Amino acid sequence: MMKNEMEYMIGLKMRMYPNRRQEKIFWKNINASRFVYNKLLANSWTDSPIYRNKLNKLYPIPEKYWKHNKNGKLLKSSTVRLTGLARITKEKYPWLGDKDIDSDMINNALVSYKSAWNLFHKVHKSGTPNFKRKSNPNQGYRTSNHYNSVTVKKNGGIPSLYNGSIKFLDNKHIRLPKVGRIKVRLSRQLPTNQLVRIATISIKHLPTGEWFVSFLLKSDEPFKEKLPKTNSQIGYDLNTENFLTDSNGNTIDNPRFYRSIKGRLTKEQRKLSRKARRAKSDGRKLWKSKNYQKQRKLVAKLHAKVKNQRKDFLHKLSTTLIKNHDLVVGENLKSKNMLKNHALAMSISDVGWRTFINMLEYKAPMYGRTFVEIDPAYTTQQCSECKFRMGTNNTHKLTLKDREWTCPNCETHHIRDWNASKNILTKGLIELSKPLTEDSPIYK
Repeated sequence: MMKNEMEYMIGLKMRMYPNRRQEKIFWKNINASRFVYNKLLANSWTDSPIYRNKLNKLYPIPEKYWKHNKNGKLLKSSTVRLTGLARITKEKYPWLGDKDIDSDMINNALVSYKSAWNLFHKVHKSGTPNFKRKSNPNQGYRTSNHYNSVTVKKNGGIPSLYNGSIKFLDNKHIRLPKVGRIKVRLSRQLPTNQLVRIATISIKHLPTGEWFVSFLLKSDEPFKEKLPKTNSQIGYDLNTENFLTDSNGNTIDNPRFYRSIKGRLTKEQRKLSRKARRAKSDGRKLWKSKNYQKQRKLVAKLHAKVKNQRKDFLHKLSTTLIKNHDLVVGENLKSKNMLKNHALAMSISDVGWRTFINMLEYKAPMYGRTFVEIDPAYTTQQCSECKFRMGTNNTHKLTLKDREWTCPNCETHHIRDWNASKNILTKGLIELSKPLTEDSPIYK
């Protein structure tokens, strides 16, 4: 009840340092979570009436989980259904009742399965949910936090970060269900708000061998203070030459993290392939080959380095834009379509445009700013001064090679990306002046 009433949410991710006993418990829960999810998926249980009736017939809800409304009509809500299935699953597969298996993990696996189908019904783009593979380099599971009234009363009387079934012991240690005390490394300070609660956590094991835990924190109060007005507005144009050019003429260089490490990564991947072939020719399993596993972790660390560098760069840039401007206007890029151009695919993948836009979307309301996405059509071809559009009146259309051009109508000299960012800001201001609708691309 308390969790549902909380309006504000934020994520907190940190690295863990489990011992061997704790790692074994983590792997038990990861394997159990994958097993439950795949079992549900194998039976094709969806929200359609046909499959729901099949589910009710095969696994009826025990009578103790039945609920009725005021008129006495039987209710079979999704929550009741999942709770019943969790109990039945344990009964059918006794090994799921192992003392190291987290019961909340099973419930969350069922919730994840239902969410996957709900997303498919709404979006239809990624196809039906897929089986979770043991060979997937990223493995993990999710579990929930609970607050015991007795424990809460002994620790201040208010549920917080320090008195639930999942809690912080200090800035270097946390306590998790079934695992106990475990060492962590904080990437930032914990929220000081007393009304912060831990809702769920996700345990992740990366190909590099590192363990991470992600917290979903909820609160009745905002985690960030609204920033004062700056009376500044800005539009930006994303490109591969320079990562970003804003409407003030400033440019942010493209760091090209992947290209900078591509040569070394290619060499290490070739070594990995040779070690794999040697292990197979000797009749050894890859998971038993120490040389192969050592090289695999090295390659994984290089990929992780590129990912972390890019993410750090995008976080710092997006936060700077949001903090320094009341309004930020960007273009709604379809990266998936642009990746079809093989000449630009590597450059587009390396910059992380979609990740950058997503960061702006959630950071803007957090700091009390406004972020607008506009259709980028003709922002490059149109003069920001007289609105003349290239490609009309017998003029040639600008290509990617045309980095500077002069408007044939008003003779204003333009730097291509700077001109585009000015047009993007103008289109954003026009969007703001329109009445808000459900389809409005404005985030407040």
